[in-house]
Amino acid sequence: MKVGKTKELLIDEIKTKIPLLVQSDLKLDEISAQLHKHQISIGNILELINDESRLYEANLQELLLLGEQLHIKFHDADDDWIKEWLNASEIKELRLYIKESPYEEVITLPYTFENAVKTGHNEYVAVIPNAIIGKLWMSGITMYNPNIQRQAKKKKIKNGIIEVMNLNPKSLRDIEKQALEGDLITSTLRYNAKVGSGENGIELIYDDREKSLTLLEGSTLDVLDGAHRTFSIYNAYMKKVNLQGAMIVIFSNMTEAQCKRVQVDMAKANPIPKPRLQELAKDKLSDEVVIELKAEGELKGRITSNSNVKYSYGEVVTFSELSNAIDNSFSIENRLEVINIAKIINEYMMYLFAYHKSNLMDKHSLMFKSRMFIGHIELAAKMYEHSIPFENLKKNLDKIDFSITNTMWEEVGILKYGNISSRNRMKIQKIFQQLILE
Repeated sequence: MKVGKTKELLIDEIKTKIPLLVQSDLKLDEISAQLHKHQISIGNILELINDESRLYEANLQELLLLGEQLHIKFHDADDDWIKEWLNASEIKELRLYIKESPYEEVITLPYTFENAVKTGHNEYVAVIPNAIIGKLWMSGITMYNPNIQRQAKKKKIKNGIIEVMNLNPKSLRDIEKQALEGDLITSTLRYNAKVGSGENGIELIYDDREKSLTLLEGSTLDVLDGAHRTFSIYNAYMKKVNLQGAMIVIFSNMTEAQCKRVQVDMAKANPIPKPRLQELAKDKLSDEVVIELKAEGELKGRITSNSNVKYSYGEVVTFSELSNAIDNSFSIENRLEVINIAKIINEYMMYLFAYHKSNLMDKHSLMFKSRMFIGHIELAAKMYEHSIPFENLKKNLDKIDFSITNTMWEEVGILKYGNISSRNRMKIQKIFQQLILE
């Protein structure tokens, strides 16, 4: 490596590109295809971008190859990045690098699970050896999908925030140790063959006569339940190929919406934070509006499924607070209105963030306090109802003193913890209603 270049500097550069990579499945697939010639699987790549400690443990050659691909995919300049890090002979050696592995080749699709039993519509059960559980993850077939998890975790890294698995490190180590020693108790995992992932529109084929279940080309298995065990078994497999034991795996072939319903059912036995439970359950049409707002627009990445808002992570409002505000301020009769109301709110938010972005990190301002969105949503609804363009938003909001020293906010419950009373909710709405009546 050239003078002045270190492994730590390389890792820092890789970390700056991770937020871009996790937002682009296409780029991830392209990078995976390039690194496959070095026997670096998509499972290896996912491990590196999801667990910072793995970056520091990784082989230098693998980091250089990953860093090079990240530069190619996300850097506009036409310079030869690798020449900044290595001399000519080192580059030649890097091109010949093959990741050493004591394991057999990765699992490729189609792949058949034997002795499978059909237990319901698009649902099957099979006993899968722990070694295969680990190998499926290593091969990039089992995947983590934050959209169907009961509670994903946001991780702040340089130049961005990414959504990663919400895993307990101590639990991971304990399960890995048990798997390595052959003491891991058999339990049940849930894997879902994501609808639409199969190359020909079909993910699973069940042969009732042979009692076999085949996962077809292109299909991916989202971990619906059992992320800790799956990832720990994978870690153990990477240290010991002949793992003992097995897991009972329930395979399904559902849409993300159906997966969320399963999560709600499981929540009865395993408590989930109430905002996330409400998000998954989608009991109200206002919940669907929030899901649209989470997917794109000004509030993308700013709505949390947890009970508490982490303002340092860019979050401004909880799922449940926003949903309840929409439910109180808009009349949503059917699903056709969901998209339109989401557009109205997003346009309001576009002007709100454009005009008042400086208030976001101002500790003395309550403009972006989670509970203040009761008022913002009410104002958005009234301005739309009275055909008042959102360009006038700044003029209206300038009539309110949003400073934390304004005693009015304490009186209406903006600063209080716990549930807000219906009376205070109506008081907040009225404050914002009066802005367009004055």
